[in-house]
Amino acid sequence: MNDYRAKVRRVVAGFVPDMPQWERDGHLPGELFRELGAAGAFHERWALGPVGGLPLARILVEELAVHNGGAALAVSLHSEVFLHALHRAGGHDEIVRKALDGTVIGCAAVTEPGAGSDVPAVTTSATLDQGRWRLRGTKCFITNAGRATHGLVLARTGNARFGLFLTELSGVDRFVSTLGVKSADTAVLNLDVDNAEAVGNPRAGLVQLLRVLDFERIAAAAGLIAMAKTAMGFAIAHMRERNAFGTRLFDHQALRHRIAWHWARVEAVATMLDTATTPGHGGEVSHSAVAAVKLLAARDCADAVDAALQAFGGRGYTEEFPLARMYRDVRLTRIGGGTDEMLCEVIAANLDADDSLSAAFVRDIADRGGW
Repeated sequence: MNDYRAKVRRVVAGFVPDMPQWERDGHLPGELFRELGAAGAFHERWALGPVGGLPLARILVEELAVHNGGAALAVSLHSEVFLHALHRAGGHDEIVRKALDGTVIGCAAVTEPGAGSDVPAVTTSATLDQGRWRLRGTKCFITNAGRATHGLVLARTGNARFGLFLTELSGVDRFVSTLGVKSADTAVLNLDVDNAEAVGNPRAGLVQLLRVLDFERIAAAAGLIAMAKTAMGFAIAHMRERNAFGTRLFDHQALRHRIAWHWARVEAVATMLDTATTPGHGGEVSHSAVAAVKLLAARDCADAVDAALQAFGGRGYTEEFPLARMYRDVRLTRIGGGTDEMLCEVIAANLDADDSLSAAFVRDIADRGGW
């Protein structure tokens, strides 16, 4: 894994000087995907399979996130959602090969103006016509749409039936300016496609999407942890060198205890991520464990970035420091890839299970009049 990290780091380092311009332009260069592909970043990750390659997926996101949250998000969606869905479905060999090379760039089109967290409310339709699928509908908030050559589209194929579909993209209808992850090419697409291809079973798209979303959430948590640790590293270095009231900032108990508290919370989330990426039943990751780590990472890592910004005072609030960008970027993760509320539903569904020992204990107390 050290060799993989060094390889990815070399590629990313070549783009770092240009990243502030990406933020101003609101776009990523396609060369980022092609150079990562040429270095084998996607090939090596997927050679180990969905779960086996997760340690490499985390490295890829970590190395990008500390420099540019939009790039980390776009690359992770290309790999962990677009490539992942094609990998699980099988077929589409030429597209998969080019996506691994970074010459095909993917995005995922799920959200609609009337269907965000309520995914079954999707109205984009897919109808079969002479062996090809026709897609009609509007998708919004599509990350990486500006640089993507192909899209993975969730569409309705019948009453309570949905499928995932692969289609070429010829452009976007408009770009959307966002609070953070500004370089991620967020866009709206009006779909009027006559030659889409089904990815897997065209009646099981929601089941496929559920599995793929686990990996999007893992990537999000990995990026959050990397950003939080980097931000705290900056803050600690500053506190050790900056003097106020006759002593180092780090020597003020209130300040060092605040950083210690956030450090502990981020380390706990990092350990949770290790657990959540450990294969469980059937060699897959646990939906509820992944939901839990993403839920906590989105809060605790954002709080750590906020504390790091606070440690720098006014300078932390300026665009001359990376903390302002990190502060904006981390906010998306409480919405994208599953809102906090939806993740709580995933976790709660797992908790609504019979626990005979606890139930017997509670009944025994009630029977003895213990209220």
